[in-house]
Amino acid sequence: MAAAVNYEVARSSPSYFTDRAFRHAVLDTMMTRESVSAQKRTDDQDATRVVASLGLGKENAGRMIMRAAPMGTQLSSYSPAVATVRIWMSELVGMASADSPLPVSANWTTYTLTLQWQRSDWKLADISQASGPTPLQTSDRAPDSVDAFRKMDEDFNAPPYVG
Repeated sequence: MAAAVNYEVARSSPSYFTDRAFRHAVLDTMMTRESVSAQKRTDDQDATRVVASLGLGKENAGRMIMRAAPMGTQLSSYSPAVATVRIWMSELVGMASADSPLPVSANWTTYTLTLQWQRSDWKLADISQASGPTPLQTSDRAPDSVDAFRKMDEDFNAPPYVG
């Protein structure tokens, strides 16, 4: 399960969305030989969509915030050759900018990852996702300012991808 969580964290960084060479290097490391090309196409399309929705350009790329944290894991099936893992994750995505079309927002997603044992390691064969479950937000707090998110993003390092 650690490999599956590690792989989802690797796919949840600003560089993954803004740097095609970085994204492809990550996918080359973690995907099976049979699935890497298709996942590159899918993730390239997703990255283009995310960058466009954020209004992201070279001048404001440093203001993108993308963090993910696993809330729970479930081993759905296992054999020495194939495993299916579900990961419930909370994600922050947006721009730490007052004029952003998408301010920093929380998202809740459940990912299902199918891993295969290849090259002496667990490699991803398939990734699917579903929304939620999403908890109720606390009603006694208003969202913090974009400056607060920018400061936290600068002061706290994201958990590293260990590849």
